[in-house]
Amino acid sequence: MENKEQKLLNESIADLERNDFSNGIIQDNKLVFIAADKTYRVRMPIQSEQALVDNKKNIAQLDYLKQEGCITRKQLIQQLKNVGVFDVDKTEEAREQLTKELKQMWFILATKSSDNKMSIEDCSAKIVKIQNELKNIAIDVATQLAPSLESRLEKFTIEYLTLLCTDVQLDGRWVRAWATMEDFQKEDSSLTERASANITWMLLNKRV
Repeated sequence: MENKEQKLLNESIADLERNDFSNGIIQDNKLVFIAADKTYRVRMPIQSEQALVDNKKNIAQLDYLKQEGCITRKQLIQQLKNVGVFDVDKTEEAREQLTKELKQMWFILATKSSDNKMSIEDCSAKIVKIQNELKNIAIDVATQLAPSLESRLEKFTIEYLTLLCTDVQLDGRWVRAWATMEDFQKEDSSLTERASANITWMLLNKRV
């Protein structure tokens, strides 16, 4: 993932964090946002749309498998480790340790007296620091594993869902933001990345 894409991903995550990742921003399986003075919404796919996406994903997988250099996530992880570029296993261990620390800090914060302002501030700052480290780890892993078959299929799936399930408000009506994948790919990447981040967050909420 290039620096520009990392910046867009960070901005998309930050945009969601400003809403505290609250379920309250999702209403009737739709999430509304504003970009470039236009109002957009992403929504959960209906069954026929999900079936279409699954079919397109299967076709894409067959196409990727025919391409030279196609590599699975497991194979890529091993190659990265062998050449000393990136050790996913050690990174995952670090993520697990940070997650444990985060849970401990949440517990400490929840049990502190409200009149102990300095301690509460210290705990809050530590929580933010750990959350940022976890976010950076997630971005690093996604960046390193982006060329893998599984990551390419995940990216394809999210982009196709974003294409089908993003609407823009025109003259008081909701209409599809992009008619074709070609239109989607020609769009400003800051908008498509934001829409994709929003629909990803909706999907994650749906699974919880």
